[in-house]
Amino acid sequence: MAKAATKKATKPGKKAVKPGRRVAAKPIKAVKAAAPAKKPATVKATVISKDELRVQLEKAQTTIASLRTKSREATRAAKASAAQIAELEAKVAQLEKKSSAQEKSTSPAPVSDKPAKPRGRRAAVKAEPDVPIEAAEPVPVDSETSGE
Repeated sequence: MAKAATKKATKPGKKAVKPGRRVAAKPIKAVKAAAPAKKPATVKATVISKDELRVQLEKAQTTIASLRTKSREATRAAKASAAQIAELEAKVAQLEKKSSAQEKSTSPAPVSDKPAKPRGRRAAVKAEPDVPIEAAEPVPVDSETSGE
């Protein structure tokens, strides 16, 4: 078993050493301890005069003031846009309601088989004489045809 374990332990690519031969010992390099990380040298801050500092401060203040005005303008524009959007949404809702009402009114009403009856007494009197007068009185057919 010991031999089987040694074969598995060997890395592929290396030649197997025959028993009885000595392998030449390779010199082992001494591992040096890692050098401690060097601290960056302290850099002395350049000395800036009071006048230069005042100039930088003025530039920063003007930049801040301009950014504030831009921010105010952007806020006003955003509020105006929001109001305009709300107006347009209200118009759209109103137009949708109007169009849906028109669609309902233009949709064809169910057609009944009976014609609409005119209402009122006079209309009833006028509606009766629609029947032709000739059809109301039966004409004797035999008397007319027999003479010919």
